[in-house]
Amino acid sequence: MTNTHDVDIVDIIDRSALSSLQKRVLALCLGLAVLDGVDAQLIGFVIPAMSEDWRIEPASFGFALALSTGAMVVGSLLFGPLADRYGRRRIIIVCTVIFSVFTLATAFVTSMGALITLRVIAGLGLGGVTPNLVAMVSEYSPARIRATMVTVTVAGMSLGGFVGGFCAAFLIPRFGWQSLFVLGGLLPLILVAVSMRWLPESVKFLVARGDETKAAAIMGQIASDEEIPATARFVQEQATVSKSSVAALFQGGRSVDTVLLWGVFVINFLVIYFLLSWMPTLFGEGGQSASTALLAASLFNLGGMSGALIFGRITDRIGNGFVVVMAGYTLGAVCTALVAMLLGSGWLLLVSVFFVGFGMSGSSAGIIAIAATVYPVSVRATGVGWAMGIGRIGSIAGPAVGAVLIAAGLGAQSIFLLTIVPTLLAVVTLGVMAIRQRRVPADSGPASASTPQAGVSIG
Repeated sequence: MTNTHDVDIVDIIDRSALSSLQKRVLALCLGLAVLDGVDAQLIGFVIPAMSEDWRIEPASFGFALALSTGAMVVGSLLFGPLADRYGRRRIIIVCTVIFSVFTLATAFVTSMGALITLRVIAGLGLGGVTPNLVAMVSEYSPARIRATMVTVTVAGMSLGGFVGGFCAAFLIPRFGWQSLFVLGGLLPLILVAVSMRWLPESVKFLVARGDETKAAAIMGQIASDEEIPATARFVQEQATVSKSSVAALFQGGRSVDTVLLWGVFVINFLVIYFLLSWMPTLFGEGGQSASTALLAASLFNLGGMSGALIFGRITDRIGNGFVVVMAGYTLGAVCTALVAMLLGSGWLLLVSVFFVGFGMSGSSAGIIAIAATVYPVSVRATGVGWAMGIGRIGSIAGPAVGAVLIAAGLGAQSIFLLTIVPTLLAVVTLGVMAIRQRRVPADSGPASASTPQAGVSIG
């Protein structure tokens, strides 16, 4: 009788040097994250040019923006469970094809109805890609660099917005708004072709499914200097999962903290998605050229990416996520006021926009880490998941609120100043939460206040 040897794949990945296969997985996922970030923000970049071409008011695009963002939420909820059943790789490829094809088709639309239909379907694909890229990166990264790799992947989506803005500034004046959708559709399809050849399935998914042959081939490349017995049976340590109801978030004195936390998440997503959707339009109305307006939107994304990475390092050093995020939001509010005052300026305006993104968008990962510290281990997953889900209401409302304000005839300066109000409200709310957390420790096993959580989205 043949003796089998249990081999823990998590243990091997954690203690092995980073293999060429893992580097390839991380590079492909980062590339897809960047292109996901490009496509997620395309509609905001083209609104000024499309409204002029179609001879309609920019505010008319508010419904398309809100539905597109809502479709991303639905996509993340729909394709997450499907990936658990059919595999990360398959869903990443399918969802990328979906958003690529329908983004490419958007280049040929001539009506608002067609635009809304195509962007909603593309949004489903965009929403499905994001959580599975984060999961794939997490599952192939050793524990010693996992948080860093997840943060870099999430920041890649902001990098996509930065790249998209520069492409828009170059392409739209020369080739029209249609060219941006052509680029946004073709580039992901090229990377899909590469991924179909070089992106492996999640080894943890293969082990869970019982596909020992494929798992052995992948583990052989990851641990090439290690002898893996021919009779090996691959296993992975299963985390203890306890089913916790949403009601538990309001028990044990957590009701106030839960409501406050949800409020911060709604504000965070509302302000960020409002700015991402309408910034080029508002700068155009403020007297800036189309190229400058698109460059400013790019710098907002670059600031968000930089802020996410730097705030994480600062939090590691001082050990207080509340202070870091409150400082980030305050910086964002101050720089938003500067943007409102400098709408007719040049490089000072661009510098201010960068720091608005640095403070506001850069703090997004921080509030998710804070959510993990608010709840004890038994309800942490439920608490973080529901905070993000409720917060997504803001990502749908933000574009719609912007459309209402623009349609009401408010000037760009007034609209930018109005965004300071919810931002400062978030600072006050976090301050109240910080005081409550000091008085009543909520966690018997604190989570790192700088550890990124799966599903974080900046753009």
